[in-house]
Amino acid sequence: MMIELFEVFPKLENEKVIIRKMESSDVVALSEISNNDNVYKYIPPFLYKKNIKTLETAIKNFSGRDFEKKKMIIAGIYLKDKPNRLVGLAEMFDYKKKENKITIGYRINEDYWNRKIASNTLKLMVNYLTNKIGITTLNAFVMPENLYSAKILLNNGFVKEDYTSQEKNWGGKEIVSVDVYTYKKI
Repeated sequence: MMIELFEVFPKLENEKVIIRKMESSDVVALSEISNNDNVYKYIPPFLYKKNIKTLETAIKNFSGRDFEKKKMIIAGIYLKDKPNRLVGLAEMFDYKKKENKITIGYRINEDYWNRKIASNTLKLMVNYLTNKIGITTLNAFVMPENLYSAKILLNNGFVKEDYTSQEKNWGGKEIVSVDVYTYKKI
């Protein structure tokens, strides 16, 4: 049975990761991610270099105001074997209901890179959005230099489009062309 996107805040899991609401106790772990230049080298400055107080408010807003206003879903990524340790963010935003399309993203704490966390997160988001919500088109935007993220998307059924999107302030650059990856549910 399909549900509406903003009906229930998602709690998704497989044998490796759990995606769920963040809690105020996650603020230090979120700070580790948001204050790491290597994490932000290839992405927009969302949450970048924010202080603890600002991040506490952000955590509250993600599962409260932002979700209730049907703006976005920003969930925490946790490891199954360490379910209270925030290791990344799973992002679902820019939902266009009429076009049945959404943009997704993820960011992972550098200490947890190369452990298939992003790939597991992507699989869970794709399954949830296409099979539980019924969204047919998922987009992801990647800076061309971010080869690892591009590989994760391609390995999980996304196709690189033959056009780019102009974005502002990604990786600290004023204007940048990012590659567009699309997943279409048939």
